[in-house]
Amino acid sequence: MKKIVLLLFGAALVFGFSAAKMFERAAADVLQQLGIPVQLGKECVWSSFSGGYFAYPQNPEIKQTPNSGRASIVQKIGAFAKSYTQSEEFKNKYLEHRESMKPIPPEPPRSMAETRRAQKEELQKSLRDAEQTKKALPADQRAVFDETIKMLKEQVKAIEDPNNPMYSKEMEEMNKQSYAAQMEEYKSKLADWEQKYPTNPSHMIKQRLAEFLEVSKNVDYNAAVMTDERGKKVFTNLEYEQKPSNWKLCFRAGKETVEAGRAFAKQWLNELNKAK
Repeated sequence: MKKIVLLLFGAALVFGFSAAKMFERAAADVLQQLGIPVQLGKECVWSSFSGGYFAYPQNPEIKQTPNSGRASIVQKIGAFAKSYTQSEEFKNKYLEHRESMKPIPPEPPRSMAETRRAQKEELQKSLRDAEQTKKALPADQRAVFDETIKMLKEQVKAIEDPNNPMYSKEMEEMNKQSYAAQMEEYKSKLADWEQKYPTNPSHMIKQRLAEFLEVSKNVDYNAAVMTDERGKKVFTNLEYEQKPSNWKLCFRAGKETVEAGRAFAKQWLNELNKAK
């Protein structure tokens, strides 16, 4: 059976009506009628927006909704989702998400003297630990640590060698060049991040609405399907099997639901564009 819910919460793709209190109450009522907790509805809206996929609750009551009643439900849930995207809760969630996507700058390189000192201290600590462990063992078991202790002492000696090429000025210069290249890459990623994640979540909302309008504009609702050898329904047209998952979800949601969603998405997108 077709699933209206695929478009109810799919990136708020069907959401465009006013967020007035009357519609909010109607939305809360329809969620209750469908057995969907309000918090779960919020999570579906957020996941759809932030993830770019249709997030929806699995609910048998939703599947039983007849085609004739789907546009009305889309309308009511649209008010709920639109209102939620305008809330402080949603905005704060977006800002947290935005910060989590921010690129991390590279660590500045240490001087060779600092690197030598830090590595020497680490090796000396390992050496002390190995020697203490050896002393705590019975005499007949101590020999197993001799090779490890010998190796650690050789490594300490190598670090102390003033001619060790690993701590040369040339190596220090190479590290500086590598850091400079990493900083250039970081600056580029930071610029991309600032463009993709502005402080206002409306950019993300507009992007998802536009994506939905694009993926749903040419859905063939009369496409033939069949059951394959695994018992899974697939399109007889192989080209349709290559379509994005969101296109297939639109197909299963049905024309009535999708067309209602497209109307809401267009209206909402126009409102956001005018609010620049």
